[in-house]
Parts: sequence; C-alpha cells; structure tokens
Amino acid sequence: MTPAAACSGLRAGLSPVVLTLFLVGPGCVATQPAAVGAEAEVRVTRADQPFQQWDGAAGRKAADAQCGGRGVKTTIYDRFDAATSAWVYPGGCA
Repeated sequence: MTPAAACSGLRAGLSPVVLTLFLVGPGCVATQPAAVGAEAEVRVTRADQPFQQWDGAAGRKAADAQCGGRGVKTTIYDRFDAATSAWVYPGGCA
C-alpha cells in the first residue's frame, strides 16, 4: 500500500485537529513537483557581492538576463538559497 493510499484511508472519521497532526507527521502532504525536460531550474549568483535574501528584485533581473529574451518562469517555489547565496527559480526559463 502506498503512503498516499494509507493517508486517504485514514482520513475518514478523524477530527480536523487530529487529521492535521496526522497528515503532517508521516509525510502525507504533497511536495513540489520535480522539474522535467527544458524546465531545469535557474540558479543565479553574483561574483562581486553575494545576493542577500532581500535582493529578490536583483535576483529576478539576473535570472531574466540569464534566460535571454524568454525571461524566467516564476513560480510559488522560487526561493533564496542561503547556503550558496543564490536565487533559485525551479520553473526554469519561460
């Protein structure tokens, strides 16, 4: 039995609070879909001065420049990676 099937089978008859705690615990919450094909993620960094979390507009401009005339495809999964000081756009180029 898959985890998704187990989660859907246990939902019946549980209170909303118990259901919420149950779903968060064992991983029954959906995750971000993986990028496929030409939609490889775009990662942008700066050599002179690393991006900071509040440099979102500058990161977007750098990503648009990296993608050329198409620009970057923005998603709700766009994020700042503090470990590498990079802005990450999982949707890839538009």
